Amino acid sequence: MSLDLRVDFDSGATVVRPTGLLDLTTYVAFRDGLLKCALDGPTAVVVVLGEDFEFSTPASMSVFATVWLRVSEWPGVPIMLVAVAEPHRAALAAGGAGRYVRHFPTVAEAITAVGRRPERRRDDTWLPDSSTSALLARRFVREVCRRWQLAHVVDEALLVATELVQNAVQHTGSAPHLRLELRGHRLTIAVRDEEAAQPELNVAGGGQGLALVDRFSRVWGSSPWPSGGKVVWAVLRG
Repeated sequence: MSLDLRVDFDSGATVVRPTGLLDLTTYVAFRDGLLKCALDGPTAVVVVLGEDFEFSTPASMSVFATVWLRVSEWPGVPIMLVAVAEPHRAALAAGGAGRYVRHFPTVAEAITAVGRRPERRRDDTWLPDSSTSALLARRFVREVCRRWQLAHVVDEALLVATELVQNAVQHTGSAPHLRLELRGHRLTIAVRDEEAAQPELNVAGGGQGLALVDRFSRVWGSSPWPSGGKVVWAVLRG
């Protein structure tokens, strides 16, 4: 039995309605489908568990906790569940997913809860695969920090963005995509490249590498990009 995702949009949130059976054969594709919805950067991903969605065992519902954990720091998109059918409500009440992932009786209530989250801003730019990328990245970061009134973190943001962009150009040979996101007082810097290999902390080239990112970030990491490559992201201490 297959598992399909119907995706709609409501007030900036992505609303996903799965139909079919969640089991060992569909778990990975379902997980990756939800991750892709989150990486696109909506205000939230709201998953509606209706009569047409079945699960083989209560343990398979842990997929929602797995996705929540993967996206909690970056892109910081909340995963919310709407359990329409009684078996789903019972499984959430009894299992780990229900303890970690917020769930609501209706989509409207989930969307209302999204509206109470801090305002989110985002800006991004494509950079060339060349030695000028780091300079262009610094100009972009400085301008965005000025616009968002982030003078208190501009130095750290410039340093982190420079290292991430330099690593992308020097070690992946691809044109990086730089994205800045601000939610409340938390600034995240993310750089996407076309290389799937995950970065290592001891990588150095032209600077002190990811050791500086580690030093000036509250947390940082790397996430596979659905269409290929990866995103290396860092949340500044603020």
